[in-house]
Order: sequence, then structure tokens, then C-alpha cells
Amino acid sequence: MRDLDYTGSSGGLLALAFGAGWAAATTMWLAVAGIVWRFFLEPRITQLQADLQANREQIMRLETALLIHGSAGVRRAIRATETEPAADEAATS
Repeated sequence: MRDLDYTGSSGGLLALAFGAGWAAATTMWLAVAGIVWRFFLEPRITQLQADLQANREQIMRLETALLIHGSAGVRRAIRATETEPAADEAATS
């Protein structure tokens, strides 16, 4: 085997080989990341968003029931929080 001249023509071939290998490896990792995202992460995120919406609707129903059937102190406490912006909505926006 002959010695490689990294600054001459052998260096250019070495750089091309490295670049081709890097491009192939990057493409492979992006494909793997796309598969993981599409089949594992994206459905879970969609499910969590649906659960969050269902939980918010349940909270609204429970607050309404408390406003109708709760004691005067409970009603005052619920009405006091209605004027404040929801912290969780500000964090998710």
C-alpha cells in the first residue's frame, strides 16, 4: 500500500469519500428519525392533545356543576378565578 498525500490528489479523494459517507449516514439517520417520529411520537402527541381537550371539557362541566350546586363560598372562589387569565393556556400558546 502506498502512502497517502493528504494535501495532494489523495487528500481530495479522501475528502470526497468522507463527504459521500457522511451524506449517506446523514440520510440514513434522517430516515430513521422520520420513521420514529411518524410511527411512535406523532400518534402519542395527537393522543395527548385529545386527552388534554377532553380533560378541559370535563373541568368546564365540573365547574359549571359547582356553580349551580355549590355553596356560596365555592361560587365566589370560582368566579374570582374567572377574571384571571389561565396560566396553563398562556404556557401552551
